[in-house]
Amino acid sequence: MDLDAFTDYTLWDLLDDVAFWVKDLEGRFLWVNLTLVQQAQASREAMLGTLDSDWFFNELASVYMEDDASLLRDQRPIINKPELVMSPDGEVAWCSTSKFVFRGQGGAVAGTYGMSRPMDSTGELPVDYLDLSRIVSTAKKQMPSGVTVEALARSAHVSVSTLERTVRRHLRITPQELLQRIRMNRARHLLNASTLKIGEIAYACGYESFSAFSRAFKKTYGRAPGTVRS
Repeated sequence: MDLDAFTDYTLWDLLDDVAFWVKDLEGRFLWVNLTLVQQAQASREAMLGTLDSDWFFNELASVYMEDDASLLRDQRPIINKPELVMSPDGEVAWCSTSKFVFRGQGGAVAGTYGMSRPMDSTGELPVDYLDLSRIVSTAKKQMPSGVTVEALARSAHVSVSTLERTVRRHLRITPQELLQRIRMNRARHLLNASTLKIGEIAYACGYESFSAFSRAFKKTYGRAPGTVRS
């Protein structure tokens, strides 16, 4: 397939539950549809020429980029792979992702393109992902209460060591880092999309005080939460 085939993108912008993208050989976005723009909480113009790691948490972005590298190396399509993504409403959600290579005018591989759609239910997940799905679901549900790793393990009916192994195997981060990612993504969404006061957002994301929330937000995004809203 030649990139010229992607001259009319209107259809992909109309599919509001499907993220679609085209990337060059370096993994830079050549085009993104509105759903992916919303997931990144950015603009289309800002995303073009950038990488996954510029918009998504490094641990999730590294999985996406490693899949791209594997696709370019082996030239075998990736079909309906379960992936965790950060949704536009600040949630962590399961999606089914497919990726393919496209070829330039001379027939050489020129880049990749792909799409990601929400899974209807965890029933679509391979068995190996079900434990992680339960952990993520529990973490989201208990986020306002400031859930700890130990409480998360109890709620998910696994030991702390099993929790650690499961999260590290799939996401390459610790459970504590996962909880932090979920809180921060939710906070960024609420800052952009709600009229809640910043202190209210802090409590909604499980922080005991505004100062603790502000420190965590600055560490993650390099800026104070108030500057995001303004």
